[in-house]
Amino acid sequence: MTTRVLIVEDHALVATGLQLALSARGWEVETTDGPTAADVIEHAGRFEPEVVLCDIGLGERVGSGVQLVAPLVKLGAKVVMLTGETRRGVLASCLEAGAAGWIGKNVFLDEVEAALCDVLAGNPLIGCTTREAMLDELRIERAGVRKALTPFEQLTMREREVLAALVDGLSAEEIAEQQFVALTTVRSQIRAVLQKLGVRSQLAAVASANRVDWDLNRAQLSVA
Repeated sequence: MTTRVLIVEDHALVATGLQLALSARGWEVETTDGPTAADVIEHAGRFEPEVVLCDIGLGERVGSGVQLVAPLVKLGAKVVMLTGETRRGVLASCLEAGAAGWIGKNVFLDEVEAALCDVLAGNPLIGCTTREAMLDELRIERAGVRKALTPFEQLTMREREVLAALVDGLSAEEIAEQQFVALTTVRSQIRAVLQKLGVRSQLAAVASANRVDWDLNRAQLSVA
């Protein structure tokens, strides 16, 4: 029996080229790009692949391939990330979710096939020492992010909305007009934001928000 491989890739040329190359070597291959994450999982459930080659950046419609790893593993597939991603934190997130490892998009077909064979044979793509080191780095990174976000959690909902407007480049006058409040009220809210974030200027407040990738919508979800 041939081994079923599902390629999750939003670049049709890459997906089709790899599908044809692997099929010529005897693998049973299908491709999918969604259009949504749910569609990818539905396709996998129908095809029942032994291995999934999954990109990390899958465009706006599907989002990050990291979110697909756990559901695909739950379906019984071994997941290998096929990606140009090099950030250790992102790659560690894939390992944490259950991926067997990753291979670069620039590798030769022989290396792709070798990785598939290794995974099917139960051989690790990532050494145990490297894997544990990366997961430790991920935990440390997340702890740092949580610490950096603590001052932002002290902001009231109105102050968060004001900060979001500042990040979008609006002036105090424009914020007052947009929110139908007095300019003195907005200025008072800005002063409160600066005090809670421990900065002295609106520019510094915006820089702090950008540095920790603060986002109003995520902030609202965290307190919902």
